[in-house]
Amino acid sequence: MSGFSRKLVDKMSKALPSPSPARELLLRVVALSGCLGAGEQAVAQTSPLSPAPAKAAPGQAVSALPPALQSAQGRVEIQGPDGTWRAQTVPTEVTTRLRVETGRAMLQAGRLGQVVAGSASELRRYLGEADLLSGRFFLRGPVAVHVAGHHVVMDGAGQLRVDLSANEKRVAVIAGRLRIALKGRSIELRAGQQIALDSGRVSAFREADPWYDAQFSGLGVAAVEATRGAVTLLARGTSRVALIGDDLQPGAALNTGPAAWAEIGFTGGGYLRLNEQSALSVISIERTSAGREVLLKLEKGTAWNVVEKGQGGYRIDTPVVSTAVRGTVFRVDAGGLVKVFDGQVALPGQPDAAVSPGQQRSPGGPLVPLQLDAVDRFNIAQDAARAQALTLSLDLPGRSLQELALSARSLPDARVTLTVAGQTVPLNGENGLFRLERLKDSLPEGQYSVRVRAQRYGQTLTRTQTITVDRTPPRLSELSVERVGRVLTLGGVVSDAGDSRIDLSVTVGGQTYTRTVETQGGGSFVWSLPLPSPDAPVSLTLRDGAGNQSYARLP
Repeated sequence: MSGFSRKLVDKMSKALPSPSPARELLLRVVALSGCLGAGEQAVAQTSPLSPAPAKAAPGQAVSALPPALQSAQGRVEIQGPDGTWRAQTVPTEVTTRLRVETGRAMLQAGRLGQVVAGSASELRRYLGEADLLSGRFFLRGPVAVHVAGHHVVMDGAGQLRVDLSANEKRVAVIAGRLRIALKGRSIELRAGQQIALDSGRVSAFREADPWYDAQFSGLGVAAVEATRGAVTLLARGTSRVALIGDDLQPGAALNTGPAAWAEIGFTGGGYLRLNEQSALSVISIERTSAGREVLLKLEKGTAWNVVEKGQGGYRIDTPVVSTAVRGTVFRVDAGGLVKVFDGQVALPGQPDAAVSPGQQRSPGGPLVPLQLDAVDRFNIAQDAARAQALTLSLDLPGRSLQELALSARSLPDARVTLTVAGQTVPLNGENGLFRLERLKDSLPEGQYSVRVRAQRYGQTLTRTQTITVDRTPPRLSELSVERVGRVLTLGGVVSDAGDSRIDLSVTVGGQTYTRTVETQGGGSFVWSLPLPSPDAPVSLTLRDGAGNQSYARLP
C-alpha cells in the first residue's frame, strides 16, 4: 500500500466509532491488502497437534474460507441457531459460536490456517473469520482472526498463541511474523515478541506453558484429599460439606471457613492446599501425553501449591495475576502476592516478572527476598506432616467370631474405614488406635472378607482378612467312656461350623485337664486321664474359637 493510501485509510479509520463492525471491516481490508504481495515465510516449528499446512501461494487471500471444526477431543460444543449448545465431534462449519469444556478443538481458519482451542475456551464467527473470545489458543499461519475485537493477520507460515483471561490478554509469536490492528494502528510482531491487548505494550515472549505440545488423552482427576474445619463444595448448583474423595469436575468450587483448610490432589501427583477463608474454582483438569494440564482460579484467599515435577503444566489465575509453572512449590494470594520456595513461577501477563526460589513479588512491585509469615510457616509444617509414610496394622480377636470386632493402628490423622458385606463404616480412634466394638446390624453366620482401609493426604493402605461369624456351639458325637481301675478313657468325634480347632476341658474329681482336637482330621479323639476313684464325677466342656461352648456330664 502506498503512503498516500495509508494516510487516507488512517483518516477513515479515526472517523469511525471504535469498536464498530464498519471500523473492523476497514481494518480487516487493510490487513488483508498486505497479503497480496509475497509474504515473508517463516519456518514453522513442529507440533503433535496436526501436520504443518502448506505455504500460501502469492496473492492468495488468508481468510478465503470461514472457520470450520476439523476434529474434536473431549467435550466440544457448537451453538445452534436456536441458541442451544450441542456436543460436536464431526467436521462442520462454525456459523455461530464454539466452546471447549475440557479437551481440544482443531479448526480450519481460511484455506491453510489452523486454530487449536484449548480447554475452557470460546470463539465465534465474525465477518467470516474466527473471533477468539476467551481461553487459550494455538494458531498456525497463514491465518487471519479477530482477538478480543482486534484483527490479527499472519501472512505466511508461522505459529502464535493467544491467551485471554480476566487479567491477561495477549498475543505472542512463536515463529514467523504477524500484524495486529490495535488502538488505531497496525503493529508488526516477530518471533519471540508478545503484545498486551489492554495496554498495547510489546515485550519479549518467553514461553513457560506450551500446553498445546502435549496430546489430550482424557479428563484428569482432582480430588479432595484432606479437610479441616468448615469446607464446602459447590457443584452443579448445589452446596454441601466437602468429603475426602470428592471428585472435582470442571466448574466445581471449594470454599473454606475461618481456621479451615482443604487439600486437593491431582492426576500424576502434586497437591494444592486451600487455606482458610479462601475460594477456588476448577476450570479444567486434563490427562495428556506429558502428564496432566491443570487450570484453576483462586477467587479469594490463599493457595499453597506443590506441583510435581515432570507432570505437565499447572496454571492458577487470580483476579490480579496469572501463574504458570512446571514443577514448583509456591504460594499465591488472590490479591496477587506470589512467593516461590522451589522451582520458578512465570507470570505470563507480566513479562520479565518470573519469580525464582527465595523470592516474592507483590502486584506491581519489584522482586524481593522471601519473607516468611504465619501462613508460610503453617503450610511448611503441614507439608512436613503430610510427608510421613502412612502405616496400617490390624488386630482381630480371632478368625472365628460371634460378632465382628477389631482394632487397627495407623497415623492419628488418618481416615480409617471398614468394609464388610457391602457396608462401609468409619472406625473411631484416639492416638492412632481405631476400634470397632461391633456393627450396628449383626452379620448372619458365615464366612466374610473384611477390608480395612486407611487414607491420608492421597496415600491409601488396605488390609484384608477373612473371618467366620459363628454362634453355633461345637458338637460331640460317638462318645465313649471307659473306667478301668484308676484310668478314665474318653473317645468321640467333635465338629464345628466355623473353627478347625476345638478345645476340650475335662474335670475329673475336681481336677481339670485340657487338650485341643483338630476337626480337619476328622475330629476323632481318644483321651486317657487319671481317675482318682472309680465313681469320681466327670464333666466335659467343648469350646470353639468364637467362644461358643457345649457341655456333657459323663457316666
